Amino acid sequence: MNSEEKDLSLKHLAHDLNNIFTRIFASIELLKLKNRTDENYASLLNNIESGAYLASEIINTTIGKSSASIQNRRININTIIQDVVNSYQGYANGKINFSLSLQPNLKLINAKYVDISRIVMNLITNALESIENAGNVSIKTFILNNDQLIKIIIADDGVGIDENLYNLIFAEGFSTKPHTNKSGYGLSIVKSLVELYKGTIDVQSSKQKGTQFTLTFPAAVTSKVTIDSSKTVLIAEDENTLRYLLTELLQSYNYKVVSVSNGKEALELFATNRFDVLIIDKIMPQLDGIECIKQIRKQNYNIPIILASGSSTADSSLINALNISYVLNKPYNFDEMISVIEDILT
Repeated sequence: MNSEEKDLSLKHLAHDLNNIFTRIFASIELLKLKNRTDENYASLLNNIESGAYLASEIINTTIGKSSASIQNRRININTIIQDVVNSYQGYANGKINFSLSLQPNLKLINAKYVDISRIVMNLITNALESIENAGNVSIKTFILNNDQLIKIIIADDGVGIDENLYNLIFAEGFSTKPHTNKSGYGLSIVKSLVELYKGTIDVQSSKQKGTQFTLTFPAAVTSKVTIDSSKTVLIAEDENTLRYLLTELLQSYNYKVVSVSNGKEALELFATNRFDVLIIDKIMPQLDGIECIKQIRKQNYNIPIILASGSSTADSSLINALNISYVLNKPYNFDEMISVIEDILT
């Protein structure tokens, strides 16, 4: 298999896997709508959701998508902290005591799961490497400023940092550890990622007593969507289960929904029915999404169209030429989907 064939194979793999992930996320969204109140049930859903998003983002990175093209998600920092701590239990080998005090029902933040995981992993790695034998790492989360700010404290009782080095520890390439120690991503990367999401990071430390990093992030704003139940959405999606779940999800928001399995069926329905917005999958049998949209535009219809893509981002010049309202990458962020539809229809 030559490089071009391998690249195509990977993109097809990503397309199919992202369809599977989207089915998982749609199922999660529908379960959330059942108003289950059991705390363990909700926690399990969050773990499934965040883990699947991470896997999806790794896939996208593997096939060459830039980090900038990966969508931000509404994520739970508590879940990331718990996942990272669990992953370090074997590494700690019983010599490190992790103490977690994570505020229940912590507000979400809008960020890339991979980036926040890198921040937490690096700070925990630094804490573990500062502890020479046995010791303690404590992690706390809080909500401040009337639910508008999330605060995280990661502290250890390791060897500490000289106060006169505080201004250097975030500098590119600076380390208080031996150069042979390659663990972690570097505090300069952590600082840049924190600032990317309009957060802050501060350090306090004492030699032979330990170090404490304090981070803050703005909480994600929860939008209150008002749905016009007179609006009708046409979904063209070839994957049966995903098509069913998307229909159920949009109907739960009081949209009228019609769904088909390919572009040919979409054109036939479009010719005899009125729709307010179309969600068209890019890759479908018989007539793919791009060709379907081309034929709609040839008939001079200016209906809003959302292009769904599970493999790679469509060419921007083609998007503009076809007057596509929005490109929605799989796996879907369902808050984003509802928000996009609302914006289009208002």
